[in-house]
Amino acid sequence: MKVIKAKQVKAQKGIALITVMLVLAVVTVALVSMSSDRQMDIRRTENQLRSTQAWEYVYGLEAWAANQLKLDVDNNKYDALTDQWSKPLTLKPTLEGNVKADIIELQGKINLNNLLVDGQPSDENVQQLKRLFTSLEIKPELVDAMLDWIDADMDIRYPNGAEDETYTRLLPPYRSANVPFAEVSELLRVQGITLKDYKKLIPYIYVADTYEPININTASPEVLRTLAPNIKKDEAESIYRASGKPFAKVDEFLKDEAMKGISVNKANLSIDSHHFLLSGYIDMGKNSLLFQTQLSRSTSGEVKVVKRLRRSLING
Repeated sequence: MKVIKAKQVKAQKGIALITVMLVLAVVTVALVSMSSDRQMDIRRTENQLRSTQAWEYVYGLEAWAANQLKLDVDNNKYDALTDQWSKPLTLKPTLEGNVKADIIELQGKINLNNLLVDGQPSDENVQQLKRLFTSLEIKPELVDAMLDWIDADMDIRYPNGAEDETYTRLLPPYRSANVPFAEVSELLRVQGITLKDYKKLIPYIYVADTYEPININTASPEVLRTLAPNIKKDEAESIYRASGKPFAKVDEFLKDEAMKGISVNKANLSIDSHHFLLSGYIDMGKNSLLFQTQLSRSTSGEVKVVKRLRRSLING
């Protein structure tokens, strides 16, 4: 009997030991899980705080840009690439990292929404954009598909246009916008426009809600070449380097030696700008933010944010 009782005691001790080990294992797993969750919460909170800080820097940079553009209106009667606003904000160290930004003038480019005037195609602006497409070795007939994308009707401009009939057959299907462009990236949804075409066009186009003329003081040779038919590349370079630049009046530009023999509609030109792009980068170590803010400036110097976009480091 004593032997049997001894074996029972040993068995009970073994069961108790196993139970204790199981309890310890469960407690350990629970503690590790709680610790991991806590670390995740801390990391999540840290990321949220850094993100909030980054956007506060963005708002600060927007205020800086607005001030630069307001001062420019007070000091200049025209806009040129020699103005104070064109000088980038040099890299500025902060407690959390670094910030940098620059202001890009947009009216030296072509506003895609100029294609329609009072809801109807503007032949002058359609031909201008087609000349840009041709010089960049992009099919000019694609402009017809762009017109279909932004006009209010569902009529197809044969043979190169496209409306819902085309887009609803795609995977995934979608519909034609039938409203003005809100962002240049919409071009990638227009029938026939490839990523290669889009990358070629990006330096020379932008989007504004209203009709906007070309600023002759900031336009590149590629854009100046689109002002009239048959402007050769070397002629566009001469216009870009025109002796009177920057011009205080459009008439001075039209009378410049570089414009001899070239006829341009004065209404399509300007010497000042109302649309700008603030482009910046916030570096906060583990977190970074690349952004672009489109700004609109009135003739009195009031600056408003039109749209604010976050960009990836890949596509800018």
